[in-house]
Amino acid sequence: MRFSTRYLRRYRTIAEVLVRHGFGAFVAQLGLDRFLNVRERLTLAPSGPVTRKSAAIHLREALQELGPTYIKLGQLASTRPEFLPPEFIDELAKLQDNVPPAPWSAVQPIIERELGAPIETLFLVVDPTPIASASLGQVYGALLLDRTEVVVKVQRPAIENIVEIDLAILRDVARLATERIAGAENLELVGMVDEFAYALKGELDYRREGRNADRFAANFADESSLYVPKVHWEFTTRRVMVQERLRGIKFNDLAALDAAGYDRDQIALNAARLVIKEVLEDGFFHADPHPGNLLVLPGEVIGLIDFGTVGYLDDSDRADLIRLFTSLIGFDAQAVTDQLIRMGIADPAVDEVGLQRAMRRLLRKYYGLSLKEISASELLAEI
Repeated sequence: MRFSTRYLRRYRTIAEVLVRHGFGAFVAQLGLDRFLNVRERLTLAPSGPVTRKSAAIHLREALQELGPTYIKLGQLASTRPEFLPPEFIDELAKLQDNVPPAPWSAVQPIIERELGAPIETLFLVVDPTPIASASLGQVYGALLLDRTEVVVKVQRPAIENIVEIDLAILRDVARLATERIAGAENLELVGMVDEFAYALKGELDYRREGRNADRFAANFADESSLYVPKVHWEFTTRRVMVQERLRGIKFNDLAALDAAGYDRDQIALNAARLVIKEVLEDGFFHADPHPGNLLVLPGEVIGLIDFGTVGYLDDSDRADLIRLFTSLIGFDAQAVTDQLIRMGIADPAVDEVGLQRAMRRLLRKYYGLSLKEISASELLAEI
């Protein structure tokens, strides 16, 4: 397979970073070592003993060094315990709130160009230190001229061009891995990259994110336990979005929740009701529910932010999920197996008797256990 000559410098950067972090064997297997000089090729072998923990740390550091697209890829991978061991999940989860910000001097011109006016005529004040710095954008606290408290979300400088190049390279790498790595042909890597690319490009249009937020607010208009911040459309474009600021406690900050006197059981019930409604009733769900996007507000209300990534389920998908959950709750191994085949999760040519037997063992293992005693990541890996 030929590599695109337009991206040779970026290919070399990727190969160098991966080799420096101990992934030389992977680089050589894909043929990316052709972009290295002779001295760099001599360092393809690891310099010391490799453990899962050290490999996970180096993968997280490599993705962070490679920039926004790969950080986003790592964030996505951190939510997939069925694919990666716990050490990798734990390390990649650190990418969610640990991205160095671009300087304010590069961000202010983007705001002014997008909104068509000097920043002092748009806002009473904007704090130049970002509240949050993510892979694709940064968030700043501000006051509108009427003193309404808002956040200003701004895309990183030149991010669209960077993402476009990296997505093209990821697709090449997926094709190479499918051709050269045993078992990779069963993973549909190219399709996974295409899905990732579609979702990522959608996140680069804040108008789409604003519409997602408005749709969520409409769906939950009668639900008092969820709050969606208002989008200020007069200050929202493709690259800038201004939204009501929520002040709450992060979902996973248990000490702060307890200090504030919140009822954690009620928060959990509210979260469960949110998931059931968005997935099984609406078929329109928040697809990036990491702790940074979930805030707890007074009254155990859940404040949901960042609607850049959402998912959709049609009527048949929702009906299939309900049947699957009902079968699992009823510990009916045959019904679960039939439903997995009907949904296309299990191949129709699968050993159905063997799958039923394995499913029956799995259900017996968890029978009678409380949710507190069940590890979600372990259960997903077994499934």
